[in-house]
Amino acid sequence: MARKYKDTKNSGKSILLVDDNPDYLEATRLVLEHEGHKVYAANGGKMALELLHMHTVDLVLLDYFMPEMTGEEVVTEMRKFSSSIQIILQTGYSSENPPREMLQRLNIQGYYDKSEGTEKLLLWVDIGLKSAYTVSLLNKSRQGLNYILDITPEMHKIQPLDDLLQGILWQLSGLLGFSNSFLASLPGCNSEHMHVTCESFLAMLKDDMILRIHAGIGRFSGKIIMEDVLDASGISVVTEILNDGKVRYAGNSTFIPLRVGETTLGFIYLDESIQQDADLEMLYIFANQAAVAIQNAQLYEMATRDSLTGVFIRRYAVQLLTKELRSAFHSCAPLSIIMFDLDELKKINDTAGHPSGDRALALLGKVFKKSIRTGDFAGRIGGDEFIIVLPGTEIIGATNVGDRIIKSLVLEKIYGPGEVYTLSGSMGIVSLNARTIDISQFPHPLPHLYFQAMVQVLLKKADEMMYASKKTGNNTFQCGEPLDWYAYSKAMDSYNSIDTSD
Repeated sequence: MARKYKDTKNSGKSILLVDDNPDYLEATRLVLEHEGHKVYAANGGKMALELLHMHTVDLVLLDYFMPEMTGEEVVTEMRKFSSSIQIILQTGYSSENPPREMLQRLNIQGYYDKSEGTEKLLLWVDIGLKSAYTVSLLNKSRQGLNYILDITPEMHKIQPLDDLLQGILWQLSGLLGFSNSFLASLPGCNSEHMHVTCESFLAMLKDDMILRIHAGIGRFSGKIIMEDVLDASGISVVTEILNDGKVRYAGNSTFIPLRVGETTLGFIYLDESIQQDADLEMLYIFANQAAVAIQNAQLYEMATRDSLTGVFIRRYAVQLLTKELRSAFHSCAPLSIIMFDLDELKKINDTAGHPSGDRALALLGKVFKKSIRTGDFAGRIGGDEFIIVLPGTEIIGATNVGDRIIKSLVLEKIYGPGEVYTLSGSMGIVSLNARTIDISQFPHPLPHLYFQAMVQVLLKKADEMMYASKKTGNNTFQCGEPLDWYAYSKAMDSYNSIDTSD
């Protein structure tokens, strides 16, 4: 019976057909192409191997007996660079059936006798392609798991929450290859401040219960308000996710919850519909890791950051300064610190009320963030006193930071009852020169107490400069002479003479 060919539709599958008989090669190629498959034809083993290095195929239909290389020899060469490619051997005579032991040894998927006709060929092709699809899913799952295992340490390292959220999106793009996505996260309910940067957003949940976008890539980059990117049906899906923590779909979009236990922290939105179970399983695993990392980052920030200003608390800032001093010592790099005191905070509190004073401190935290580099940091060491640590920075660079802070401060206003307050501050700047003293003059290993001593030396000098600045007027800074590293004995004497109690 003549075969009735259906309308050709692209199957999305590719097949390498290998046979030394040109008539069979051409006839079989036409049959497979009528099925919608992409066909690469090779008249021998060497050509087949060349094509495999050039193209990715789902299935190989391989003639068993060929003059240049036998099918067994071709399979052996193929397995040297691909253990998962699906192969079906073909032969023209039933007496030439490869033995069962060879099928197992070569790890091939089947055998087809050419005399059995086209329908039997297509049956074996369907079997081979289904096997290839299953293998590809397994490989994809294994690769996805390996990718998640590789990026998990990056997610769980200590880092700012803003950086973590943006990094999660780029890591997700690496997992699935999507370019348009955004992530929204519900913060810990005990946090009170809002922390915003120009490239990503971290909006803490307040009494208004509004969920805002915190990080975005592709066309969602820079978006903040959910209504700017989602219609009413999308907003409804968000509400469902926050209530039950289950994956939802809206049109061609996927909403994946970020959950730790029974708590939903937020969700990841993908501008793509993810329906396959294998892909969803990878997303679940990734989302679970991301949610735990987010929660840990939130707890870390609550423990190390001042909730009002967003800068580090005193104890942690001093720890980081000590760490930076140790790094500067070993790398022979300079380091500068700025001691800052907010002028007339008491006046604002007394005349406009403590809420106005709190707004002044919160604004100050934003000014610091805009004025310093990523590797710099600020810490609150008292009610209205702060330090700014500038690793790898000499005195001229520190004064430039001081200038930027002053220029930003004068633009900020606090509105109280019947009065407007302009912010100003007094700063003391001290720099530590790159180490020139011979390291052999120090004990080995160098005790941690030495760096604690140098911290106290720098803080004391910066404090003296700050009080000198307060005497000259608002929005000024005074610079001390750059310091050299103390000899070990001198640092210990200086440390013992300073009252280090809080």
